Amino acid sequence: MDSTVVPKNFVPEPFAYHEEFELDIQTLTNEGRGIGHINGWTVMVPFVIPGERVRVRIFKNHKNYSEADLVEVITPSQQRIVPQCPLFGKCGGCQYQHMIYEEQLKWKRQQIIDCYERIGKLHTEVKPLIPSEEIYGYRTKLTPHFERHGDRCPIGFLMYGSRKNIVDVPQCPIASSAINESLEQVRTGISASQRHGTLLLREDDKGVTTDFNAICTSTVHGLTFKFPAGSFFQNNPYILNSIFEFLKSFIKQHSHIVSIMDTYCGVGVFGIALAKHVERFIGIEIDEKSIQLASENAKRNNINNGTFVAGDAQSLFKNITFDPDTTLLIMDPPRKGTDEVFLQQLVRYAPKYVAYISCAPDTQARDLNRLCALSQAYKLVQVQPFDMFPQTKHMECIAILERS
Repeated sequence: MDSTVVPKNFVPEPFAYHEEFELDIQTLTNEGRGIGHINGWTVMVPFVIPGERVRVRIFKNHKNYSEADLVEVITPSQQRIVPQCPLFGKCGGCQYQHMIYEEQLKWKRQQIIDCYERIGKLHTEVKPLIPSEEIYGYRTKLTPHFERHGDRCPIGFLMYGSRKNIVDVPQCPIASSAINESLEQVRTGISASQRHGTLLLREDDKGVTTDFNAICTSTVHGLTFKFPAGSFFQNNPYILNSIFEFLKSFIKQHSHIVSIMDTYCGVGVFGIALAKHVERFIGIEIDEKSIQLASENAKRNNINNGTFVAGDAQSLFKNITFDPDTTLLIMDPPRKGTDEVFLQQLVRYAPKYVAYISCAPDTQARDLNRLCALSQAYKLVQVQPFDMFPQTKHMECIAILERS
Protein backbone atom coordinates (compact mmCIF):
# COMPACT_ATOMS: atom_id res chain seq x y z
CA MET A 1 0.00 0.00 0.00
CA ASP A 2 1.10 3.54 -0.73
CA SER A 3 1.58 5.94 2.21
CA THR A 4 0.49 9.01 0.21
CA VAL A 5 -1.99 11.26 2.03
CA VAL A 6 -5.54 10.32 1.10
CA PRO A 7 -7.50 13.17 -0.59
CA LYS A 8 -10.25 14.62 1.60
CA ASN A 9 -13.00 13.77 -0.90
CA PHE A 10 -11.85 10.19 -1.51
CA VAL A 11 -14.63 7.59 -1.24
CA PRO A 12 -13.04 4.57 0.54
CA GLU A 13 -15.23 1.85 -1.01
CA PRO A 14 -14.82 -0.57 -2.66
CA PHE A 15 -11.04 0.02 -2.77
CA ALA A 16 -8.60 1.84 -0.52
CA TYR A 17 -6.68 4.82 -1.89
CA HIS A 18 -3.70 3.60 -3.93
CA GLU A 19 -4.69 -0.03 -3.46
CA GLU A 20 -2.93 -2.12 -6.11
CA PHE A 21 -4.00 -5.30 -7.85
CA GLU A 22 -3.79 -7.13 -11.17
CA LEU A 23 -6.49 -6.61 -13.80
CA ASP A 24 -7.36 -8.23 -17.14
CA ILE A 25 -8.33 -5.62 -19.76
CA GLN A 26 -11.42 -6.57 -21.74
CA THR A 27 -12.35 -3.56 -23.87
CA LEU A 28 -11.91 0.22 -24.31
CA THR A 29 -14.29 3.10 -23.65
CA ASN A 30 -14.89 5.83 -26.23
CA GLU A 31 -12.52 7.95 -24.10
CA GLY A 32 -9.74 5.47 -24.79
CA ARG A 33 -9.59 3.96 -21.31
CA GLY A 34 -9.36 0.23 -20.74
CA ILE A 35 -12.04 -1.61 -18.81
CA GLY A 36 -11.51 -4.59 -16.53
CA HIS A 37 -13.53 -6.18 -13.73
CA ILE A 38 -12.62 -7.45 -10.30
CA ASN A 39 -15.27 -9.25 -8.27
CA GLY A 40 -17.85 -7.89 -10.72
CA TRP A 41 -16.76 -4.27 -10.18
CA THR A 42 -15.68 -2.12 -13.16
CA VAL A 43 -12.23 -0.53 -13.12
CA MET A 44 -11.01 1.91 -15.79
CA VAL A 45 -7.33 2.45 -16.57
CA PRO A 46 -5.59 4.39 -19.39
CA PHE A 47 -2.86 3.40 -21.85
CA VAL A 48 -3.72 -0.30 -22.03
CA ILE A 49 -4.85 -2.68 -24.78
CA PRO A 50 -7.65 -5.26 -24.48
CA GLY A 51 -6.20 -8.71 -23.77
CA GLU A 52 -3.43 -7.37 -21.53
CA ARG A 53 -2.96 -8.23 -17.88
CA VAL A 54 -1.79 -5.19 -15.93
CA ARG A 55 -1.14 -3.96 -12.42
CA VAL A 56 -3.15 -0.88 -11.49
CA ARG A 57 -3.34 1.58 -8.59
CA ILE A 58 -6.72 3.00 -7.49
CA PHE A 59 -7.09 6.77 -7.21
CA LYS A 60 -10.87 7.28 -7.30
CA ASN A 61 -14.03 5.33 -6.52
CA HIS A 62 -17.30 6.36 -8.17
CA LYS A 63 -20.84 5.12 -7.57
CA ASN A 64 -20.55 2.24 -10.02
CA TYR A 65 -16.91 2.10 -11.14
CA SER A 66 -13.37 3.00 -10.06
CA GLU A 67 -10.47 4.76 -11.79
CA ALA A 68 -6.89 3.57 -11.59
CA ASP A 69 -3.43 4.45 -12.86
CA LEU A 70 -1.37 1.98 -14.85
CA VAL A 71 1.55 0.70 -12.75
CA GLU A 72 2.88 -2.15 -14.87
CA VAL A 73 2.01 -4.16 -17.97
CA ILE A 74 2.40 -7.77 -16.86
CA THR A 75 1.29 -9.52 -20.05
CA PRO A 76 1.64 -7.11 -23.00
CA SER A 77 -0.42 -7.33 -26.17
CA GLN A 78 1.35 -8.17 -29.42
CA GLN A 79 -0.12 -4.88 -30.69
CA ARG A 80 1.80 -2.83 -28.09
CA ILE A 81 4.67 -0.63 -29.32
CA VAL A 82 6.97 1.97 -27.80
CA PRO A 83 5.35 5.45 -28.06
CA GLN A 84 7.22 8.00 -30.18
CA CYS A 85 6.63 10.81 -27.68
CA PRO A 86 8.61 10.71 -24.41
CA LEU A 87 5.71 12.54 -22.73
CA PHE A 88 3.09 9.98 -23.70
CA GLY A 89 1.14 8.93 -20.63
CA LYS A 90 1.90 12.20 -18.88
CA CYS A 91 0.61 14.68 -21.48
CA GLY A 92 -3.13 14.31 -21.99
CA GLY A 93 -3.08 15.05 -25.72
CA CYS A 94 -2.69 11.49 -27.04
CA GLN A 95 -4.24 8.22 -25.88
CA TYR A 96 -3.11 5.58 -28.40
CA GLN A 97 0.60 5.95 -29.18
CA HIS A 98 1.22 2.62 -27.42
CA MET A 99 -0.79 0.74 -30.11
CA ILE A 100 0.18 -0.21 -33.64
CA TYR A 101 -1.83 1.90 -36.06
CA GLU A 102 -4.08 -0.94 -37.26
CA GLU A 103 -5.12 -1.59 -33.66
CA GLN A 104 -6.00 2.08 -33.17
CA LEU A 105 -8.30 1.92 -36.20
CA LYS A 106 -9.91 -1.29 -34.95
CA TRP A 107 -10.79 0.14 -31.54
CA LYS A 108 -11.95 3.50 -32.87
CA ARG A 109 -14.45 1.65 -35.06
CA GLN A 110 -15.62 -0.37 -32.06
CA GLN A 111 -16.03 2.83 -30.04
CA ILE A 112 -18.32 4.25 -32.74
CA ILE A 113 -20.37 1.04 -32.72
CA ASP A 114 -20.64 1.22 -28.92
CA CYS A 115 -21.74 4.89 -28.98
CA TYR A 116 -24.32 4.23 -31.68
CA GLU A 117 -25.79 1.25 -29.82
CA ARG A 118 -25.59 2.61 -26.26
CA ILE A 119 -26.47 6.28 -26.84
CA GLY A 120 -28.28 6.29 -30.18
CA LYS A 121 -30.00 2.89 -29.87
CA LEU A 122 -28.84 2.41 -33.45
CA HIS A 123 -27.80 -1.01 -34.69
CA THR A 124 -26.10 -0.59 -38.04
CA GLU A 125 -22.94 -1.52 -39.91
CA VAL A 126 -20.01 0.80 -39.28
CA LYS A 127 -17.41 0.65 -42.05
CA PRO A 128 -13.71 0.28 -41.14
CA LEU A 129 -11.97 3.63 -40.69
CA ILE A 130 -10.32 5.17 -43.72
CA PRO A 131 -6.76 5.78 -42.49
CA SER A 132 -4.81 9.01 -42.59
CA GLU A 133 -1.95 9.20 -45.09
CA GLU A 134 0.24 10.53 -42.26
CA ILE A 135 -0.08 9.33 -38.66
CA TYR A 136 2.51 11.70 -37.15
CA GLY A 137 3.32 15.29 -38.10
CA TYR A 138 -0.17 15.87 -39.48
CA ARG A 139 -1.66 18.58 -37.28
CA THR A 140 -1.63 22.09 -38.77
CA LYS A 141 -3.09 23.72 -35.68
CA LEU A 142 -1.91 23.63 -32.08
CA THR A 143 -3.33 25.52 -29.07
CA PRO A 144 -0.90 25.00 -26.17
CA HIS A 145 -1.52 26.56 -22.76
CA PHE A 146 0.92 28.28 -20.43
CA GLU A 147 0.91 29.17 -16.74
CA ARG A 148 3.67 30.97 -14.90
CA HIS A 149 4.93 29.66 -11.55
CA GLY A 150 7.69 31.99 -10.42
CA ASP A 151 10.61 31.45 -12.79
CA ARG A 152 8.88 28.45 -14.37
CA CYS A 153 6.46 28.85 -17.27
CA PRO A 154 5.47 25.47 -18.73
CA ILE A 155 4.00 25.65 -22.23
CA GLY A 156 2.04 22.64 -23.41
CA PHE A 157 -1.09 20.69 -22.62
CA LEU A 158 -3.03 19.53 -19.59
CA MET A 159 -1.54 16.61 -17.73
CA TYR A 160 -3.50 13.40 -18.15
CA GLY A 161 -6.27 13.32 -15.53
CA SER A 162 -5.74 16.95 -14.48
CA ARG A 163 -7.84 20.04 -15.11
CA LYS A 164 -5.14 22.58 -14.25
CA ASN A 165 -1.60 21.13 -14.32
CA ILE A 166 0.25 21.82 -17.58
CA VAL A 167 2.88 19.48 -18.99
CA ASP A 168 5.74 21.34 -20.65
CA VAL A 169 5.87 20.16 -24.30
CA PRO A 170 8.99 21.29 -26.19
CA GLN A 171 7.94 19.34 -29.31
CA CYS A 172 4.70 17.60 -30.30
CA PRO A 173 5.17 14.58 -32.62
CA ILE A 174 1.65 14.76 -34.09
CA ALA A 175 2.11 18.44 -35.05
CA SER A 176 3.67 19.44 -38.38
CA SER A 177 7.36 20.26 -38.54
CA ALA A 178 6.54 23.93 -39.20
CA ILE A 179 4.37 24.05 -36.08
CA ASN A 180 7.15 22.52 -33.98
CA GLU A 181 9.72 24.96 -35.32
CA SER A 182 7.43 27.85 -34.40
CA LEU A 183 6.72 26.35 -30.98
CA GLU A 184 10.37 26.88 -30.09
CA GLN A 185 10.11 30.56 -31.05
CA VAL A 186 6.84 31.04 -29.20
CA ARG A 187 8.44 29.87 -25.97
CA THR A 188 10.72 32.90 -25.94
CA GLY A 189 7.95 35.36 -26.77
CA ILE A 190 5.93 35.17 -23.56
CA SER A 191 6.63 38.20 -21.40
CA ALA A 192 7.22 38.04 -17.65
CA SER A 193 3.96 39.93 -17.09
CA GLN A 194 1.87 37.21 -18.73
CA ARG A 195 0.60 34.83 -16.05
CA HIS A 196 -1.42 32.30 -18.01
CA GLY A 197 -3.28 31.84 -21.29
CA THR A 198 -3.76 29.85 -24.48
CA LEU A 199 -1.55 30.25 -27.55
CA LEU A 200 -2.25 29.56 -31.19
CA LEU A 201 0.01 28.09 -33.84
CA ARG A 202 -1.75 27.73 -37.20
CA GLU A 203 0.05 26.62 -40.35
CA ASP A 204 -1.15 27.73 -43.77
CA ASP A 205 0.33 28.21 -47.24
CA LYS A 206 2.39 31.19 -46.04
CA GLY A 207 3.83 29.65 -42.89
CA VAL A 208 2.75 29.68 -39.25
CA THR A 209 0.78 32.45 -37.57
CA THR A 210 0.18 32.99 -33.85
CA ASP A 211 -2.47 35.67 -34.36
CA PHE A 212 -5.98 34.43 -33.59
CA ASN A 213 -7.45 37.15 -35.86
CA ALA A 214 -5.20 36.56 -38.87
CA ILE A 215 -6.79 35.40 -42.12
CA CYS A 216 -5.09 32.21 -43.28
CA THR A 217 -4.94 30.68 -46.75
CA SER A 218 -4.75 26.92 -47.23
CA THR A 219 -4.76 24.91 -50.44
CA VAL A 220 -6.38 21.49 -50.15
CA HIS A 221 -6.11 19.27 -53.22
CA GLY A 222 -6.31 22.12 -55.70
CA LEU A 223 -8.87 24.21 -53.80
CA THR A 224 -7.86 27.36 -51.93
CA PHE A 225 -9.64 28.54 -48.80
CA LYS A 226 -9.31 31.61 -46.62
CA PHE A 227 -10.37 31.31 -42.97
CA PRO A 228 -9.73 33.01 -39.61
CA ALA A 229 -6.71 31.49 -37.88
CA GLY A 230 -8.51 31.04 -34.59
CA SER A 231 -11.66 29.49 -36.04
CA PHE A 232 -12.54 25.92 -36.97
CA PHE A 233 -10.84 24.53 -40.08
CA GLN A 234 -9.92 20.88 -40.62
CA ASN A 235 -6.37 20.50 -39.30
CA ASN A 236 -5.36 17.20 -40.93
CA PRO A 237 -4.95 17.88 -44.67
CA TYR A 238 -3.91 14.26 -45.25
CA ILE A 239 -7.44 12.91 -44.67
CA LEU A 240 -9.61 15.75 -45.96
CA ASN A 241 -9.45 14.62 -49.58
CA SER A 242 -10.67 11.15 -48.56
CA ILE A 243 -13.74 12.81 -47.05
CA PHE A 244 -14.30 14.79 -50.26
CA GLU A 245 -13.96 11.63 -52.37
CA PHE A 246 -16.43 9.73 -50.20
CA LEU A 247 -19.08 12.44 -50.60
CA LYS A 248 -18.38 12.77 -54.33
CA SER A 249 -18.80 9.00 -54.74
CA PHE A 250 -22.11 9.08 -52.86
CA ILE A 251 -23.43 11.83 -55.12
CA LYS A 252 -22.27 9.96 -58.21
CA GLN A 253 -24.06 6.80 -57.05
CA HIS A 254 -27.28 8.79 -56.54
CA SER A 255 -27.52 10.69 -59.81
CA HIS A 256 -30.88 12.23 -58.90
CA ILE A 257 -29.08 14.45 -56.36
CA VAL A 258 -28.85 17.83 -58.08
CA SER A 259 -28.69 20.16 -55.06
CA ILE A 260 -26.57 20.43 -51.94
CA MET A 261 -27.51 22.33 -48.82
CA ASP A 262 -24.34 22.84 -46.77
CA THR A 263 -25.39 23.75 -43.22
CA TYR A 264 -22.93 24.82 -40.51
CA CYS A 265 -20.92 25.61 -43.64
CA GLY A 266 -18.22 27.82 -42.08
CA VAL A 267 -16.05 29.18 -44.90
CA GLY A 268 -17.72 26.92 -47.48
CA VAL A 269 -15.37 23.95 -47.64
CA PHE A 270 -17.87 21.19 -48.47
CA GLY A 271 -20.11 23.19 -50.76
CA ILE A 272 -17.15 24.39 -52.81
CA ALA A 273 -15.45 20.97 -52.90
CA LEU A 274 -18.63 19.28 -54.20
CA ALA A 275 -19.97 22.11 -56.40
CA LYS A 276 -18.89 20.59 -59.71
CA HIS A 277 -20.82 17.41 -58.99
CA VAL A 278 -24.26 19.02 -58.64
CA GLU A 279 -26.29 21.65 -60.47
CA ARG A 280 -26.44 24.06 -57.53
CA PHE A 281 -25.67 24.42 -53.85
CA ILE A 282 -26.25 26.78 -50.98
CA GLY A 283 -24.17 27.25 -47.85
CA ILE A 284 -25.86 28.35 -44.63
CA GLU A 285 -24.06 29.68 -41.57
CA ILE A 286 -25.11 32.02 -38.76
CA ASP A 287 -21.69 33.73 -38.58
CA GLU A 288 -21.68 36.56 -41.13
CA LYS A 289 -17.88 36.85 -41.23
CA SER A 290 -17.62 33.19 -42.27
CA ILE A 291 -20.27 33.70 -44.95
CA GLN A 292 -18.30 36.60 -46.40
CA LEU A 293 -15.15 34.46 -46.56
CA ALA A 294 -17.12 31.55 -48.04
CA SER A 295 -18.38 33.78 -50.88
CA GLU A 296 -14.84 34.97 -51.53
CA ASN A 297 -13.60 31.37 -51.51
CA ALA A 298 -16.17 30.41 -54.14
CA LYS A 299 -14.98 33.20 -56.44
CA ARG A 300 -11.35 32.31 -55.76
CA ASN A 301 -12.00 28.74 -56.92
CA ASN A 302 -14.14 29.74 -59.94
CA ILE A 303 -17.28 28.24 -58.41
CA ASN A 304 -20.38 30.04 -59.69
CA ASN A 305 -23.27 27.61 -59.18
CA GLY A 306 -23.81 28.33 -55.50
CA THR A 307 -24.49 30.99 -52.92
CA PHE A 308 -23.80 31.49 -49.23
CA VAL A 309 -26.28 33.05 -46.85
CA ALA A 310 -26.17 34.07 -43.20
CA GLY A 311 -29.10 32.17 -41.74
CA ASP A 312 -31.23 32.90 -38.72
CA ALA A 313 -30.99 29.96 -36.30
CA GLN A 314 -34.78 29.93 -35.94
CA SER A 315 -35.55 29.94 -39.68
CA LEU A 316 -32.57 28.51 -41.52
CA PHE A 317 -34.47 27.07 -44.49
CA LYS A 318 -37.15 29.76 -44.81
CA ASN A 319 -36.27 30.91 -48.32
CA ILE A 320 -34.80 27.68 -49.71
CA THR A 321 -36.39 26.73 -53.04
CA PHE A 322 -34.45 23.50 -53.70
CA ASP A 323 -36.63 20.45 -54.29
CA PRO A 324 -36.08 18.32 -51.15
CA ASP A 325 -36.49 15.12 -53.19
CA THR A 326 -33.27 15.87 -55.09
CA THR A 327 -31.29 17.48 -52.27
CA LEU A 328 -28.42 16.27 -50.10
CA LEU A 329 -28.20 18.19 -46.83
CA ILE A 330 -24.75 18.25 -45.25
CA MET A 331 -24.44 19.15 -41.58
CA ASP A 332 -21.11 19.55 -39.79
CA PRO A 333 -21.92 20.94 -36.34
CA PRO A 334 -19.38 21.53 -33.55
CA ARG A 335 -18.38 18.77 -31.13
CA LYS A 336 -21.39 19.45 -28.88
CA GLY A 337 -23.70 18.47 -31.76
CA THR A 338 -26.84 20.16 -33.01
CA ASP A 339 -30.06 21.17 -31.24
CA GLU A 340 -33.76 20.41 -31.36
CA VAL A 341 -34.55 23.65 -33.26
CA PHE A 342 -32.25 22.67 -36.13
CA LEU A 343 -33.52 19.08 -36.27
CA GLN A 344 -37.16 20.18 -36.33
CA GLN A 345 -36.42 22.52 -39.25
CA LEU A 346 -34.57 19.74 -41.05
CA VAL A 347 -37.53 17.38 -40.65
CA ARG A 348 -39.96 20.02 -41.93
CA TYR A 349 -37.81 20.66 -45.00
CA ALA A 350 -37.31 16.89 -45.41
CA PRO A 351 -34.31 16.55 -47.75
CA LYS A 352 -34.02 13.16 -49.42
CA TYR A 353 -30.53 12.59 -47.98
CA VAL A 354 -28.66 13.87 -44.92
CA ALA A 355 -24.90 13.57 -44.43
CA TYR A 356 -24.09 14.23 -40.76
CA ILE A 357 -20.36 14.87 -40.29
CA SER A 358 -19.02 14.77 -36.75
CA CYS A 359 -15.83 14.45 -34.72
CA ALA A 360 -17.83 13.25 -31.69
CA PRO A 361 -19.62 9.91 -32.17
CA ASP A 362 -21.38 10.23 -28.81
CA THR A 363 -23.21 13.49 -29.63
CA GLN A 364 -23.66 12.34 -33.23
CA ALA A 365 -25.35 9.15 -32.02
CA ARG A 366 -27.60 11.18 -29.72
CA ASP A 367 -28.60 13.52 -32.55
CA LEU A 368 -29.23 10.68 -35.00
CA ASN A 369 -31.52 9.08 -32.45
CA ARG A 370 -33.42 12.36 -32.01
CA LEU A 371 -33.69 12.88 -35.78
CA CYS A 372 -35.05 9.38 -36.37
CA ALA A 373 -37.51 9.90 -33.49
CA LEU A 374 -38.73 13.20 -34.98
CA SER A 375 -39.26 11.57 -38.35
CA GLN A 376 -39.52 7.81 -38.71
CA ALA A 377 -39.17 8.34 -42.46
CA TYR A 378 -35.39 8.72 -41.98
CA LYS A 379 -33.26 5.61 -41.90
CA LEU A 380 -29.53 5.35 -41.28
CA VAL A 381 -28.07 3.74 -44.41
CA GLN A 382 -24.31 4.21 -44.17
CA VAL A 383 -21.66 5.05 -41.56
CA GLN A 384 -18.12 5.81 -42.73
CA PRO A 385 -15.48 6.93 -40.22
CA PHE A 386 -12.16 8.60 -41.05
CA ASP A 387 -9.05 8.75 -38.91
CA MET A 388 -8.74 12.52 -38.72
CA PHE A 389 -6.68 12.36 -35.51
CA PRO A 390 -4.18 9.45 -35.39
CA GLN A 391 -2.67 8.60 -31.98
CA THR A 392 -5.70 10.09 -30.21
CA LYS A 393 -9.17 8.85 -29.24
CA HIS A 394 -10.76 11.25 -31.77
CA MET A 395 -12.00 10.53 -35.28
CA GLU A 396 -14.32 11.99 -37.94
CA CYS A 397 -17.49 10.13 -38.90
CA ILE A 398 -20.03 10.59 -41.69
CA ALA A 399 -23.49 9.13 -41.18
CA ILE A 400 -25.79 9.03 -44.20
CA LEU A 401 -29.55 9.04 -43.69
CA GLU A 402 -32.19 8.52 -46.39
CA ARG A 403 -35.83 9.60 -46.28
CA SER A 404 -38.12 6.81 -47.39
